[in-house]
Amino acid sequence: MADAAADPRTVERDSVIQGKVLSLLSAKRRQDVHNPGIGDEELERLSGCPTEHLEFHLWYLKAKGWIGRIENGMFAITVEGIDRANSEHRHKSPVATRLLDYSHSG
Repeated sequence: MADAAADPRTVERDSVIQGKVLSLLSAKRRQDVHNPGIGDEELERLSGCPTEHLEFHLWYLKAKGWIGRIENGMFAITVEGIDRANSEHRHKSPVATRLLDYSHSG
């Protein structure tokens, strides 16, 4: 545990995993707004993150209000989660920045 706490890459890896989960759930919501959920096992498979590590990220994203459990027990992204995912994407994607610049100029 001390090694993980001292490793600056830990926070970076956490951000990558959390971003991946938000992206997956965002894509699922866009694909079918009426059936936006992804189950635990599928989320584990798609994210490439084992359950014991994914639990922390799901707890964090849920506590922030970016994801939640829906009626059928699956995870789904919230409006706040969509905003967060879009915000992160804009900050990291030069293509998105160019598209936004183009849309404002034309």
